[in-house]
Amino acid sequence: MKNRKIRSFLISFVTVCSILGVSFGVIAYGRGYRIDVKKNSLKPTGLISATSDPIGAQIFVEGKLKTATNNSFAIEPGWYTITISKEGYISWQKKIRVQGEIVSRTDAFLFPNNPSLSPLTNLGIDRPMLSPDGSKVAYVIPSALTKKTGIWIYELSEGPLGRNHDPIQIAPYDSTFDVTTGTLTWSPDGTQILVEKSGIYRLYEVSRAGTFKDVTLTRESLIKDWMDERATKDRQKLAGFKPPIIDIATSSAKIISLSPDETKILYEATASATIPHVIIPALIGTNSTEEIRTITPGKIYVYDSKEDRNYFLLDKKELTGASIHWFPTSRHLLLTLQEKIDIMEFDRTNWVTIYSGPFADGFVAPWSNGSRIIILTNLNGDATSLPNLYTVNLR
Repeated sequence: MKNRKIRSFLISFVTVCSILGVSFGVIAYGRGYRIDVKKNSLKPTGLISATSDPIGAQIFVEGKLKTATNNSFAIEPGWYTITISKEGYISWQKKIRVQGEIVSRTDAFLFPNNPSLSPLTNLGIDRPMLSPDGSKVAYVIPSALTKKTGIWIYELSEGPLGRNHDPIQIAPYDSTFDVTTGTLTWSPDGTQILVEKSGIYRLYEVSRAGTFKDVTLTRESLIKDWMDERATKDRQKLAGFKPPIIDIATSSAKIISLSPDETKILYEATASATIPHVIIPALIGTNSTEEIRTITPGKIYVYDSKEDRNYFLLDKKELTGASIHWFPTSRHLLLTLQEKIDIMEFDRTNWVTIYSGPFADGFVAPWSNGSRIIILTNLNGDATSLPNLYTVNLR
């Protein structure tokens, strides 16, 4: 009887120890610990979590194939050059720091080597204007030889079954008020367009085609209200940042724009300053790209509030005759240069050209989901004909 109790106790004890041992091993493995057979010891490793869009890309570590994307793998602590490649796409590459027991993320948005072009319009258009929220483009069809002459709106998103929305004519041609030669201004919320012609002001509703209101007598108060609304929206967006960052942004910088997710500020430094640390202690496992916290006038930077890091982007001189604005991912910036369009990550890495060729008036607008960009160009070689809107297809 006594031996039976001892045997039962030993079985229970061994079972508990085994469960604890397995649990410890699973936890240790999940935290990146691996057995070093040569040294007969348990050592910490780091984890790299790699994703790509599109999926199914290959991951190379220091030039050696490791695995496929949308996967995680353990690796010894240190600095590594990670390359993510997929046939038909421009390779993504970055130098990252791997720390023991820390997950380092690599999220690659891959752009095609040879994107295709598709027309959005075909009658020839003039003066495309992107709405403040980037969701719509207003443009003019000026030819009086077609019933389609007037102001049109194109929504930059997919409709049912992934098809493009049909454009909407909100202001048809009127011989008493030629909207095609008027000055167009978007309302701050993108729901209205103000058209001025020869001192007459008409306010058109985007959602109600052909409907307008004569606001000539009240235009000054309307424009003031719009200016106040824009200022209020800007203040509300900045309110999500820490007070020291707001102080720098308003006293030593000119804000160019906030990222679509409102977590990053693209700005030009107007005075020398040092960006204070607002997350103390600093987060671990953050972006490994070197940051610059002492800013210099005339240079453009991006501040990332999630990780409290500041990156030099480029000198203002590099933007002469060019423009820069956010891509819908909130991780990329579009640069319109002379007959080419470049894109880079917000920390200046992976700077690539995604379109090379003519486009008119420097007009570039990203599709709402980042699957394409819209350009204004003339592909028929006839200098006398008007350009049209085309999509550069990235997906």
